[in-house]
Amino acid sequence: MQDVDLHKNIQRVADCGPIRVWSLVVTIMGDLCLSKDDYLPGRTLNQIVSRLGINNQALRVALHRLRRDGWIRSERDGRASNYFLSDQGHVMSNAVRTRIYRSEFAPEIPLALAVASPQMSSADFTCLLPDDAVLLSSKTALIRQSTDGLDDVLTQPFSARNLPDWVLAALAPTGLQRDLAALDNIVRKTLKSPNPTTIIDQCTLRLIILHHWRRLCLRQPELGEHLLPSDWPGRPARYSVMQALAKLPRPDLARLCAETTD
Repeated sequence: MQDVDLHKNIQRVADCGPIRVWSLVVTIMGDLCLSKDDYLPGRTLNQIVSRLGINNQALRVALHRLRRDGWIRSERDGRASNYFLSDQGHVMSNAVRTRIYRSEFAPEIPLALAVASPQMSSADFTCLLPDDAVLLSSKTALIRQSTDGLDDVLTQPFSARNLPDWVLAALAPTGLQRDLAALDNIVRKTLKSPNPTTIIDQCTLRLIILHHWRRLCLRQPELGEHLLPSDWPGRPARYSVMQALAKLPRPDLARLCAETTD
Protein backbone atom coordinates (compact mmCIF):
# COMPACT_ATOMS: atom_id res chain seq x y z
CA MET A 1 0.00 0.00 0.00
CA GLN A 2 2.79 2.42 0.86
CA ASP A 3 4.49 1.65 -2.48
CA VAL A 4 1.27 2.58 -4.28
CA ASP A 5 0.94 5.82 -2.31
CA LEU A 6 4.62 6.62 -2.92
CA HIS A 7 4.23 6.11 -6.66
CA LYS A 8 1.15 8.34 -6.65
CA ASN A 9 2.99 11.05 -4.67
CA ILE A 10 6.00 11.00 -6.97
CA GLN A 11 3.83 11.00 -10.08
CA ARG A 12 1.56 13.73 -8.71
CA VAL A 13 4.53 16.02 -8.12
CA ALA A 14 6.20 15.03 -11.40
CA ASP A 15 3.03 15.99 -13.28
CA CYS A 16 3.08 19.46 -11.73
CA GLY A 17 4.81 20.88 -14.80
CA PRO A 18 7.08 20.10 -17.73
CA ILE A 19 10.36 18.31 -17.01
CA ARG A 20 13.38 19.02 -19.18
CA VAL A 21 15.78 16.20 -18.42
CA TRP A 22 18.93 18.34 -18.58
CA SER A 23 17.36 20.83 -16.14
CA LEU A 24 16.34 18.00 -13.81
CA VAL A 25 19.94 16.72 -13.81
CA VAL A 26 21.13 20.24 -12.88
CA THR A 27 18.71 20.17 -9.92
CA ILE A 28 19.92 16.72 -8.87
CA MET A 29 23.61 17.53 -9.14
CA GLY A 30 23.20 20.92 -7.48
CA ASP A 31 21.37 19.44 -4.50
CA LEU A 32 23.52 16.34 -3.94
CA CYS A 33 27.01 17.35 -5.07
CA LEU A 34 27.93 20.17 -2.70
CA SER A 35 31.71 19.82 -2.79
CA LYS A 36 34.00 19.55 -5.80
CA ASP A 37 34.84 15.96 -4.85
CA ASP A 38 31.19 14.83 -4.77
CA TYR A 39 29.93 12.78 -7.69
CA LEU A 40 27.01 10.63 -8.79
CA PRO A 41 27.51 7.35 -10.61
CA GLY A 42 25.57 7.02 -13.83
CA ARG A 43 23.64 4.09 -12.34
CA THR A 44 22.49 6.27 -9.42
CA LEU A 45 21.32 9.01 -11.75
CA ASN A 46 19.50 6.45 -13.85
CA GLN A 47 17.70 4.99 -10.83
CA ILE A 48 16.51 8.45 -9.79
CA VAL A 49 15.21 9.56 -13.19
CA SER A 50 13.70 6.17 -14.06
CA ARG A 51 11.34 6.60 -11.10
CA LEU A 52 10.11 9.74 -12.86
CA GLY A 53 9.40 7.92 -16.12
CA ILE A 54 12.60 9.08 -17.85
CA ASN A 55 14.49 6.45 -19.84
CA ASN A 56 18.23 5.93 -20.04
CA GLN A 57 18.49 7.28 -23.58
CA ALA A 58 16.96 10.62 -22.55
CA LEU A 59 19.36 10.74 -19.60
CA ARG A 60 22.38 10.11 -21.86
CA VAL A 61 21.30 12.92 -24.19
CA ALA A 62 20.93 15.29 -21.23
CA LEU A 63 24.35 14.35 -19.82
CA HIS A 64 25.96 14.90 -23.22
CA ARG A 65 24.39 18.35 -23.45
CA LEU A 66 25.50 19.31 -19.93
CA ARG A 67 29.08 18.19 -20.62
CA ARG A 68 29.08 20.18 -23.86
CA ASP A 69 27.74 23.27 -22.09
CA GLY A 70 30.30 23.04 -19.28
CA TRP A 71 27.91 22.18 -16.45
CA ILE A 72 29.34 18.77 -15.62
CA ARG A 73 32.37 16.58 -16.19
CA SER A 74 32.69 12.81 -16.12
CA GLU A 75 35.29 10.25 -15.15
CA ARG A 76 35.38 6.63 -16.23
CA ASP A 77 35.03 3.97 -13.54
CA GLY A 78 35.60 0.72 -15.36
CA ARG A 79 32.77 0.40 -17.87
CA ALA A 80 30.66 2.99 -16.03
CA SER A 81 30.99 6.76 -15.53
CA ASN A 82 30.84 9.06 -12.53
CA TYR A 83 29.49 12.59 -12.94
CA PHE A 84 30.74 15.72 -11.17
CA LEU A 85 29.63 19.32 -11.32
CA SER A 86 32.33 21.28 -13.14
CA ASP A 87 33.87 24.39 -11.61
CA GLN A 88 31.49 26.40 -13.77
CA GLY A 89 28.59 24.19 -12.64
CA HIS A 90 29.38 24.85 -8.98
CA VAL A 91 29.59 28.59 -9.61
CA MET A 92 26.22 28.65 -11.39
CA SER A 93 24.54 26.42 -8.80
CA ASN A 94 25.87 28.46 -5.89
CA ALA A 95 24.75 31.70 -7.55
CA VAL A 96 21.08 30.76 -7.04
CA ARG A 97 21.38 28.48 -3.98
CA THR A 98 20.27 31.08 -1.43
CA ARG A 99 17.39 32.13 -3.62
CA ILE A 100 16.11 28.55 -3.89
CA TYR A 101 16.70 27.25 -0.36
CA ARG A 102 16.00 30.22 1.87
CA SER A 103 12.89 29.93 4.00
CA GLU A 104 11.94 33.62 3.84
CA PHE A 105 11.35 36.15 1.09
CA ALA A 106 14.27 38.19 -0.17
CA PRO A 107 15.10 41.30 1.90
CA GLU A 108 13.87 44.64 0.62
CA ILE A 109 16.16 46.13 -2.02
CA PRO A 110 16.20 49.88 -2.84
CA LEU A 111 14.85 50.11 -6.39
CA ALA A 112 14.96 52.63 -9.19
CA LEU A 113 12.73 53.06 -12.22
CA ALA A 114 14.77 53.08 -15.44
CA VAL A 115 13.30 54.77 -18.53
CA ALA A 116 14.97 54.65 -21.95
CA SER A 117 15.39 57.77 -24.04
CA PRO A 118 12.98 58.20 -27.00
CA GLN A 119 15.85 57.58 -29.42
CA MET A 120 16.96 54.28 -27.81
CA SER A 121 15.58 51.07 -29.26
CA SER A 122 13.92 48.52 -27.02
CA ALA A 123 16.63 46.00 -27.91
CA ASP A 124 19.44 48.38 -26.94
CA PHE A 125 17.66 49.22 -23.69
CA THR A 126 17.28 45.55 -22.81
CA CYS A 127 20.96 44.90 -23.55
CA LEU A 128 21.98 47.67 -21.14
CA LEU A 129 19.96 46.28 -18.25
CA PRO A 130 21.49 44.06 -15.57
CA ASP A 131 20.40 40.41 -15.49
CA ASP A 132 18.11 40.89 -12.49
CA ALA A 133 16.19 43.87 -13.93
CA VAL A 134 12.40 43.52 -14.19
CA LEU A 135 10.98 44.79 -17.48
CA LEU A 136 7.72 46.65 -16.97
CA SER A 137 7.40 47.59 -20.63
CA SER A 138 9.68 47.67 -23.66
CA LYS A 139 11.42 50.83 -22.41
CA THR A 140 10.90 50.85 -18.65
CA ALA A 141 12.30 48.56 -15.99
CA LEU A 142 12.95 48.19 -12.28
CA ILE A 143 16.62 48.04 -11.33
CA ARG A 144 18.71 48.31 -8.19
CA GLN A 145 19.38 51.91 -7.17
CA SER A 146 23.09 51.08 -7.10
CA THR A 147 23.18 50.17 -10.82
CA ASP A 148 25.82 52.07 -12.83
CA GLY A 149 26.63 52.38 -16.51
CA LEU A 150 23.18 53.15 -17.91
CA ASP A 151 23.99 55.97 -20.31
CA ASP A 152 21.02 57.86 -21.80
CA VAL A 153 18.67 56.18 -19.33
CA LEU A 154 16.61 58.16 -16.83
CA THR A 155 16.71 56.58 -13.37
CA GLN A 156 14.64 57.69 -10.41
CA PRO A 157 14.07 56.10 -6.98
CA PHE A 158 11.03 53.88 -7.17
CA SER A 159 8.14 54.15 -4.72
CA ALA A 160 6.01 51.09 -4.09
CA ARG A 161 2.92 53.05 -3.09
CA ASN A 162 -0.36 52.25 -4.85
CA LEU A 163 1.11 50.12 -7.60
CA PRO A 164 -1.22 49.79 -10.58
CA ASP A 165 -2.35 46.31 -11.58
CA TRP A 166 -0.19 46.26 -14.70
CA VAL A 167 2.98 46.62 -12.59
CA LEU A 168 1.90 43.78 -10.33
CA ALA A 169 1.15 41.71 -13.43
CA ALA A 170 4.73 42.25 -14.62
CA LEU A 171 6.07 41.19 -11.23
CA ALA A 172 3.60 38.31 -10.75
CA PRO A 173 2.38 36.87 -14.08
CA THR A 174 -0.90 35.01 -13.88
CA GLY A 175 0.55 31.77 -15.23
CA LEU A 176 3.32 31.77 -12.64
CA GLN A 177 0.81 32.42 -9.86
CA ARG A 178 -1.28 29.48 -11.05
CA ASP A 179 1.72 27.13 -11.21
CA LEU A 180 2.94 28.13 -7.74
CA ALA A 181 -0.50 27.58 -6.23
CA ALA A 182 -0.70 24.15 -7.88
CA LEU A 183 2.73 23.15 -6.57
CA ASP A 184 1.84 24.35 -3.08
CA ASN A 185 -1.37 22.29 -3.12
CA ILE A 186 0.41 19.12 -4.28
CA VAL A 187 3.29 19.44 -1.83
CA ARG A 188 0.88 19.98 1.07
CA LYS A 189 -0.89 16.74 0.15
CA THR A 190 2.44 14.93 -0.08
CA LEU A 191 3.45 16.15 3.38
CA LYS A 192 0.53 14.22 4.85
CA SER A 193 1.99 10.90 3.70
CA PRO A 194 4.66 8.93 5.60
CA ASN A 195 8.19 9.18 4.35
CA PRO A 196 9.35 6.56 1.83
CA THR A 197 11.21 3.69 3.47
CA THR A 198 14.15 3.48 1.05
CA ILE A 199 16.84 6.09 0.54
CA ILE A 200 16.40 6.15 -3.24
CA ASP A 201 12.64 6.70 -3.05
CA GLN A 202 12.99 9.39 -0.39
CA CYS A 203 15.68 11.07 -2.46
CA THR A 204 13.58 10.92 -5.64
CA LEU A 205 10.56 12.49 -3.95
CA ARG A 206 12.76 15.23 -2.47
CA LEU A 207 14.36 15.97 -5.82
CA ILE A 208 11.19 16.19 -7.90
CA ILE A 209 9.65 18.59 -5.37
CA LEU A 210 12.85 20.62 -5.37
CA HIS A 211 13.05 20.60 -9.17
CA HIS A 212 9.60 22.06 -9.71
CA TRP A 213 10.23 24.63 -6.97
CA ARG A 214 13.57 25.58 -8.53
CA ARG A 215 11.95 25.87 -11.96
CA LEU A 216 9.25 28.22 -10.66
CA CYS A 217 11.39 30.06 -8.12
CA LEU A 218 13.84 31.15 -10.80
CA ARG A 219 10.93 32.55 -12.81
CA GLN A 220 10.00 34.81 -9.91
CA PRO A 221 11.59 38.26 -10.04
CA GLU A 222 13.86 38.34 -6.99
CA LEU A 223 14.28 42.05 -7.53
CA GLY A 224 11.12 43.61 -6.18
CA GLU A 225 9.94 40.45 -4.45
CA HIS A 226 8.98 42.59 -1.46
CA LEU A 227 6.53 44.48 -3.69
CA LEU A 228 4.39 41.40 -4.27
CA PRO A 229 0.98 41.35 -2.57
CA SER A 230 0.37 39.42 0.64
CA ASP A 231 -1.67 36.80 -1.24
CA TRP A 232 1.18 36.09 -3.68
CA PRO A 233 1.15 32.24 -3.92
CA GLY A 234 4.94 32.12 -3.88
CA ARG A 235 4.85 32.69 -0.12
CA PRO A 236 2.91 29.55 0.90
CA ALA A 237 4.63 27.56 -1.85
CA ARG A 238 8.07 28.44 -0.45
CA TYR A 239 6.91 27.48 3.04
CA SER A 240 5.48 24.11 2.03
CA VAL A 241 8.50 23.24 -0.11
CA MET A 242 10.90 24.06 2.73
CA GLN A 243 8.78 21.86 5.01
CA ALA A 244 9.08 19.04 2.48
CA LEU A 245 12.85 19.44 2.18
CA ALA A 246 13.13 19.28 5.97
CA LYS A 247 10.93 16.17 6.09
CA LEU A 248 12.90 14.59 3.22
CA PRO A 249 16.47 15.59 4.14
CA ARG A 250 19.35 15.45 1.70
CA PRO A 251 20.64 11.85 1.80
CA ASP A 252 24.12 10.79 2.73
CA LEU A 253 25.75 10.70 -0.70
CA ALA A 254 28.04 7.75 -0.02
CA ARG A 255 25.14 5.64 1.24
CA LEU A 256 22.92 6.64 -1.69
CA CYS A 257 25.60 5.67 -4.18
CA ALA A 258 26.37 2.40 -2.39
CA GLU A 259 22.72 1.32 -2.32
CA THR A 260 22.11 2.16 -5.98
CA THR A 261 25.24 0.64 -7.52
CA ASP A 262 25.36 -2.77 -5.80
